[in-house]
Amino acid sequence: MSERIAFYPPEAQKEMIERMADRQGMTVSEYCVAALDTQVARDIRSERVAETALERQLDEMQQALQDEIASALSPSTDDSELHGVALWNLLGTERPSDAQADALEEASTRLETGVEKLRQQEEDA
Repeated sequence: MSERIAFYPPEAQKEMIERMADRQGMTVSEYCVAALDTQVARDIRSERVAETALERQLDEMQQALQDEIASALSPSTDDSELHGVALWNLLGTERPSDAQADALEEASTRLETGVEKLRQQEEDA
């Protein structure tokens, strides 16, 4: 059973709809329903494409984040990082102040080197 929907287009648009319906051998109602079906199908297709692209982007972002977290949490075997940890451990223990000062200086140098390595890796990627 058909339901009635009324709309009120401007006169010029109404005349164009009537001409197009006549050319297609349809009533104005049949033509409008067919035109709406076509537009609804396009809209649904566009929404699906947008949703698919958004889902893909979210998946990529999630994977990148998971990779970053895994990299940050994985134990490192890089000697310079291990030395840095050892230096910080030295600072946390009771050592003579000159040993702590040396450790701080060494840690600062290694930190600068590490930051430079990270920047270089980022530029290379």
